[in-house]
Amino acid sequence: MKNFVILLLISALSSFVSPATKTILVKSDPAGAEVILNGYFVGKTPVEIKIDEKQYNFISVSKSGFNRQRVELKGISKEVEVKLEKDL
Repeated sequence: MKNFVILLLISALSSFVSPATKTILVKSDPAGAEVILNGYFVGKTPVEIKIDEKQYNFISVSKSGFNRQRVELKGISKEVEVKLEKDL
C-alpha cells in the first residue's frame, strides 16, 4: 500500500514537472527551405518539429535566392506556412 501511494505521488508530480510539448508542421512556399528552431537546424520544409510550450520558441526559414523569415511560435497550434519573398 505504501508503494502504491508513493507511485501515485510521483505520477501526480511528474505532470507538473514534465514539459508540455506539441508538434507543429512547418511548410514553406517554395518548399525545401531550411528550418532553424531556436538556433538549431531541424530539417527542410515540410517538416514536423516538437516544441516545449513552456519556452520561447522561434523558427528561421530560409532558402537560397529568398529573404529569410523569422516566426515566433507562440499561439501557433498545429501548422505554420511561411511565404518566402524573392531576394532582390
